[in-house]
Amino acid sequence: MTDPISRRDPPNMAPCAAIWVACAVAAIIFAGCARLGERVEFAGSTHGAPRPAEILAALAANDEAVQSFRAAGSFKLESPEFEAVKVFKDGGIAFRRPADLSVRGRNALGMEMFRLTSVGSEFLIDFPASHDKPYYRVEGEQFASVPFSVSPSDIAREMFLPENWNELKKREVRLLEYNPQTQTAVLEIGPRNAPRRRVTVMGPPWVVVKNERMEAGQAVAVTTKSDYRDEAGIRFPAFIDAWFPGEQTRLTFEMRKISINVEIDKPLFDIKARARSVGIYLQ
Repeated sequence: MTDPISRRDPPNMAPCAAIWVACAVAAIIFAGCARLGERVEFAGSTHGAPRPAEILAALAANDEAVQSFRAAGSFKLESPEFEAVKVFKDGGIAFRRPADLSVRGRNALGMEMFRLTSVGSEFLIDFPASHDKPYYRVEGEQFASVPFSVSPSDIAREMFLPENWNELKKREVRLLEYNPQTQTAVLEIGPRNAPRRRVTVMGPPWVVVKNERMEAGQAVAVTTKSDYRDEAGIRFPAFIDAWFPGEQTRLTFEMRKISINVEIDKPLFDIKARARSVGIYLQ
């Protein structure tokens, strides 16, 4: 983003007291008006600036059209719980509303080496072809520093459905920046003194390219999206990266063969059956 237009230096002359008073009054009035309206920072002409409501409506319409999806591709999982970064060139991902997620990684022979299953607040991570210990949690663990859980359901929401865009109140959303050359805008969501989210969008048609969830002025989740495809009129990113700095956890997908709103095999989300298959018996 380029910097906002700087103010010109005043002419090299001594203005009269009346002019100084008029300027001061105008500055006060302008400052008051700026607080009441949207704060928009430009590096050039203000012509063509989008309204936040226009952007949110486009995001909401697109998200609401996605009930489920399935895709093949590669993915990478980084977590302090693992000795090394898990990288799978051949994998599959399935998602269904509101935040159920299934991720599978296979080796070159097609054998499953990694499975992540998340349903509601429960999640299970297991390694079918090894003796590595499975990880089961009833709900996400908490960061030590900020009150934000990092369960796979949180990752799924941040990646695919971070906000109910059409339920946001007008006073909650501000347009911080807009670059007419790249048609990129930055929205801030939440109270001015404690915003909960900052979203960078590109368009039209508007899509999210960066999404930051904020807590106490710091980003606790950063998701970037790119390589958008149009699937039956629905815009969907083929590349998604979700980074949780507090937990040093990252999940990255490079997807291909994306299918939107398809029937998902129910066994993929049968977390209790999967837990039993790895020796975990739940009540």
